[in-house]
Amino acid sequence: MDGVVTRVGLQLLLEPASTAWIARGACVAAGSVYPAYATYKAVLAPKRPPPPGRTAAAASLEAESARDALLKYWAVWGLACAAERLLEAHIDRVFPYYPHAKLAFLLWLQLHNTHGASLLFDRYLVPHLCRYERKLDIMLEAGAQLAEVFYSTYAGPIGYMRRALGLAATQLAALLKWLATPDDPPGLDPQQQQQQQQQQQGGVAGLGSNLRRRGGGGSGL
Repeated sequence: MDGVVTRVGLQLLLEPASTAWIARGACVAAGSVYPAYATYKAVLAPKRPPPPGRTAAAASLEAESARDALLKYWAVWGLACAAERLLEAHIDRVFPYYPHAKLAFLLWLQLHNTHGASLLFDRYLVPHLCRYERKLDIMLEAGAQLAEVFYSTYAGPIGYMRRALGLAATQLAALLKWLATPDDPPGLDPQQQQQQQQQQQGGVAGLGSNLRRRGGGGSGL
């Protein structure tokens, strides 16, 4: 066992690229999957009975503390992801140990004995955000108004495309069902087979006519 650990450690130090894929997978698990599940647990905790041996007040306080820590983690994680997107084209070339360092950073953010996310949030994010909070709120409100104007302007075409895609999906499902149906179903006489084929063909052919009618109705947008 000691030899395996030594060999893995040497490979990590001398050839970090060979173990980078392991570190990236661990980053996804530690940075996104586990916090998402922990958030699910924290959100539902007040709606569930307290664990055995704990009072309702203690369980409520613990759930509130967990939600507070998770909110701080997601805030730090979001800003870290934004910075990573700006630098990711050069990080791996300059620093080959980056996936491993990122994994250590994500663990440091979440471990109960380090509270890295709370430390960064309280010491750095809060002072800077408080300083520019009013301006940020004005910018976000302006962005929300622009989004509403954009949506109201293109609500008609967006709705038409949504309906057209839904109709196309329905007709495609009917087509696949028709293709999967045997040509000679048992228990049907030739007249019933002919009627069934006509109904199936009519359903498939209805896609073009329905889209043309909807297109004609939305042409005035």
